[in-house]
Amino acid sequence: MQIDVIGSGSAFATQANTSAMMVTENDQCWLIDCGPTIPRALWQRALPVNTVDVIYFTHIHPDHCAGLAALLNQWNSFGRDKPLTIICQPEQQEMLESLVTLAVWPKMALCFELHWCPTLPSMHWGAWTIQTAPTRHEVSNLAIRISSGDRTLFYSGDGRPTAESIALMENADIAFQECAAFAALPDDDSHGDLPQCAQLSNTLNLAHLCVYHCWDEYIDDIKNFCAAQPCLHVSQDGLTLDLTRDITPQLERQLG
Repeated sequence: MQIDVIGSGSAFATQANTSAMMVTENDQCWLIDCGPTIPRALWQRALPVNTVDVIYFTHIHPDHCAGLAALLNQWNSFGRDKPLTIICQPEQQEMLESLVTLAVWPKMALCFELHWCPTLPSMHWGAWTIQTAPTRHEVSNLAIRISSGDRTLFYSGDGRPTAESIALMENADIAFQECAAFAALPDDDSHGDLPQCAQLSNTLNLAHLCVYHCWDEYIDDIKNFCAAQPCLHVSQDGLTLDLTRDITPQLERQLG
């Protein structure tokens, strides 16, 4: 399983792309979330238009979905012919459908098939086992766990960890957790914070926990803290990991 962090920033980040990740193994490729800066980041990689098989949306705040129209428009313009599946929460599909309509307006038709799939607590996709769990957020957000053989990735999307998402995170080879603030936030807040992430890293005995979606005003403090923690890292745009190999040297080489 290969991971490519397309974006690691918060909704209004001035340097990083909005948070998104591409996960690839053999002949299947998933894009997790697609905020406004993600299409350009994908185009910069010069990927063939048929590369992505599935787009999984953790939730539909603009910084996680607003890039869908531009991305589909580009794929449509450059002749994609491979079917695309969008996995989302059923109650959020209508809003995403409006972005699909915008992508092809005024033609009102894509040149490739589009399939909708509801997010489920557990599903299988090719060789992957997919599990989801809610976090605490302003709109319903579903963290995702992807397992392939004995390798596992956890990605929180947005929001404060819950008992369900923490259980999903446990024993992951690498976990990516949203971490907006340096100092502790109220327990009923809709975002994660560094003290909670540090605690999870210890209590869950995670080999590697990458925090992301950090607010710009706290990013330097968060980086300084994590630099002294061997299992806690700050994700960054362009981070690539191959989960079939030892993750530690890969993180050290790219994150320092």
